[in-house]
Amino acid sequence: MDRKEIEQKVKEILADRLDIDIEKIKLDSDLVDELGMDSFIAVELMFELKEKLGINVSEKEFSNIGTVRDIVNFIRKNRAK
Repeated sequence: MDRKEIEQKVKEILADRLDIDIEKIKLDSDLVDELGMDSFIAVELMFELKEKLGINVSEKEFSNIGTVRDIVNFIRKNRAK
């Protein structure tokens, strides 16, 4: 899966979880301030990333993620392992 495919999948997951138009989600969108993600949705997102992309994200790791780009980079880094 290349960077664009990962980015598209992350945007699809976020659009579904946050009930927003995928076109509003940009790489530099802040998950909390711009997209409205709360802690409950963050937990759901962690489970969905594991289910759909095979990525395990701990709560501690996720607390360091602030943007869509951060998620994409995290996935790319951890899929390579």
